Amino acid sequence: MELIKKQFTLDFWPESGWFEGRLREIPEVLSQGQTRDELEEHLREDCADLLLDEEYARQRGYAHLDPADIRNADLHYVQLNRYEAACAQLQALSPERAEKVFAYIEDLVDLEALERRADADDATRRNEEYGGEEEW
Repeated sequence: MELIKKQFTLDFWPESGWFEGRLREIPEVLSQGQTRDELEEHLREDCADLLLDEEYARQRGYAHLDPADIRNADLHYVQLNRYEAACAQLQALSPERAEKVFAYIEDLVDLEALERRADADDATRRNEEYGGEEEW
């Protein structure tokens, strides 16, 4: 009997001299390795271990997979840029942690808007003080 291999996408990115990554089809599992091969090995192990918890796999929509699917899968490698890697890392967070991260991002956006407004006010004030011409 011939084994039908599943295909998965291994998203990876360089991080401080290592490779980090995930299987796109199981985004909450992040792993790392000193080489891409080591990253692949760790991801296969971690994802296969996750699937051993049948209740978790069912709740997360992975009931159609089993550890052998992961261990024997054909992998398609995709190197992510910095932005894509950050998005992949956010997808791995629990909903509670993701909420906190997004709240921090909103705070940073608000702070940046305040700084731009302050810069614009300073420029307007300088413009008014020098009658439209800046003196150096």
